[in-house]
Amino acid sequence: MNMFKAIAGSALLFGLAAVVGCSGSTKEAGNESATPAPAQSEKPPEPVTVKFAMGGSLITEEDFITFMKLPVSKVYPHITLERIDYVQKGYSLTDLVAAREIPDLYMAGPLDISQFSELGLENSIEDLIKSNNFDTSRINPVILNTIKETTGRNDLIGLPFYNQPFALFYNKDLFDKAATAYPKDNMTWEQVRDLAVKFRKEEGGVSYYGLYTDNIFRGAYQLSLPWVDVKTNKSMLQSPGWKELFELWSSLYLIPGPTPKGSDNAGLFTKGNLAIFVSSPTRARSMRTIQGLNWDIVTYPQNPKAPGFGPRVDPNFIFIPNGAKQRDAAFKVISVLLSDAVQRDMSRKLWMSVLTDQSIHNEFGKNYPDLADKNMVAFTKLKMAGIQTFGGVAAHKFANDALNEIVFDGKDINTAMREADEKLNKALEELKARKN
Repeated sequence: MNMFKAIAGSALLFGLAAVVGCSGSTKEAGNESATPAPAQSEKPPEPVTVKFAMGGSLITEEDFITFMKLPVSKVYPHITLERIDYVQKGYSLTDLVAAREIPDLYMAGPLDISQFSELGLENSIEDLIKSNNFDTSRINPVILNTIKETTGRNDLIGLPFYNQPFALFYNKDLFDKAATAYPKDNMTWEQVRDLAVKFRKEEGGVSYYGLYTDNIFRGAYQLSLPWVDVKTNKSMLQSPGWKELFELWSSLYLIPGPTPKGSDNAGLFTKGNLAIFVSSPTRARSMRTIQGLNWDIVTYPQNPKAPGFGPRVDPNFIFIPNGAKQRDAAFKVISVLLSDAVQRDMSRKLWMSVLTDQSIHNEFGKNYPDLADKNMVAFTKLKMAGIQTFGGVAAHKFANDALNEIVFDGKDINTAMREADEKLNKALEELKARKN
């Protein structure tokens, strides 16, 4: 792999080499205190394989080698990382648990924690944080606390690896063709909707779309709307603010003209059939290679109810599941992945670091000089909204389903919201019964 070859002489390896010094002491990644190197008479650590389950869409095989396997082998030569792609048939988390092949590490986003919880895999790592003298204050507290907020626990069951910021992508050629001014930073959802109306049409048998906003859960996060009251174990989908959000999000979809449903919105954008859509730096990396695509970005649309805020924090976490066979080695892997060296190299390649070190954030995207003319700073301008607890279930699914019923089936908003609230309460009761 080209990236694998290139990394051999990169600053990442230089940084990692500095972590493992030759002065008689070592400084583990993520630690601030030095620990004595093993005496000459001590045996080297026994080789160990750490099985790491992740989805291919979260980390590709190439990125796994670049940001994980190679850096870990440099710091801990006795640890071999084995990648398990849980998207492949027979390797889902449910399949692995059923086969009693629980991975040592598991990567997932906030929306996937509910399955992790339902399978009984939650397990505190506070003991490993303490025994490894790992400094969690290096991690952005808003991102770090997302784990506790999502699970409703007071302890940590994992640590964040990278964060996914979002911005508004727009096709400049479509705007030029429509003789319409480009979007600007700090626009509201209503202002973006007014732009999108100009692009909804059928022409020569081809559908053109104005805006894709993603599901309603993103709008809920932006406002920090509550999902579940953990004290009462009850749904909050009918608490103040939710109806206004459903009305807003419905209006973003119900623009006169065709409405895409379950389509490849990134594909529509790159083909010139979609004017504006929300996405992350991952999309910017892929769009670099598309010849003839004339695009740029602006800040994520704001809701006047939460001025200055973009979407919620959207980190991917790394967990050590209950039943993992190599807990100690697994945490050492996490400590390398959260080292300054790895996080800085990722930042240069448009992966937003979860660390607070501003010098690392200043490197954002610098490995791609061809993006210098893009408004990449739009990803970092707005504040991140904190996530709210799901109560251990996929609460977002009920809200998303309700929106689809409103937009595509014509269901009344009040009815859709009431039914979503009832379904979420039922799911919470069922989870409670399974745990008792």
